[in-house]
Amino acid sequence: MGLFEFIMVMLSIIVGLGIAELLTGVAKVLQHRLTVRIYWVHVLLATVVFLALVQQFWEAWGLRDVPEWTFGALLQMLGGPICLYLCARLLFPEPVENSDLEAHYYGAMRPVWVLLGIANILATTFRPLAFNQSLFAAHNLTSFMLLAGLAMAWVSQNRTFHACAVCLAFLLVLGDVLVWAGAIVS
Repeated sequence: MGLFEFIMVMLSIIVGLGIAELLTGVAKVLQHRLTVRIYWVHVLLATVVFLALVQQFWEAWGLRDVPEWTFGALLQMLGGPICLYLCARLLFPEPVENSDLEAHYYGAMRPVWVLLGIANILATTFRPLAFNQSLFAAHNLTSFMLLAGLAMAWVSQNRTFHACAVCLAFLLVLGDVLVWAGAIVS
């Protein structure tokens, strides 16, 4: 087993745990669908977290030829997926039965916005800090825009703003996946 495979095992576990949390939450909502009030913004945010987890895993493939790693680089690479796992864990109320996902969204999302912001910062600064790449590269443009939206979502309770912010976050993460991460196919 090479260094890349060794690192990917840990990354895969964390990403897998995050995806498992999301799928468990969705399954519980479906199981109790008659007593759960679904909120589309919450559903879209769960989709954003799912895409971000998969993106973190997918983009790691681009690191397969890195010959040397520092412990700090490893911790920073794992930090984003760890934050996303925590977001996935916090997205769904316990118990799900008889819950209102809109009330949960506006009652419990502040830590999620902070964790998403930290994940974004870690992902954006990872290559510049770990491998001396430019911070102001084109592929980081969506990250800068997303960070601004996350900061505003953290302080705002305005429902219209949150609807727009989550839609924008979805489009930015999806665009990032399609434009930048989608380019990694070899």
